[in-house]
Amino acid sequence: MPTNAVALRIVPSLSVECKFWLQDGVWNGVAEPWSITVQAGSFEQAKSEMASAVGEHIHNLLHQATSAVHAA
Repeated sequence: MPTNAVALRIVPSLSVECKFWLQDGVWNGVAEPWSITVQAGSFEQAKSEMASAVGEHIHNLLHQATSAVHAA
């Protein structure tokens, strides 16, 4: 790596179809490919929690894949 390199984290954009609906005053959301569900008091909060949950899920999948490669 060059001596003048800069290391920084990037946040890639990823489009995941999720479904949201209001039921009994609570916003529900689901990302069906991974069976991720969230509940929140507002749509914006549910959307934010879903983004965090999907991000965490993908992070865990990548960590597992990296661990498996290093173990092999």
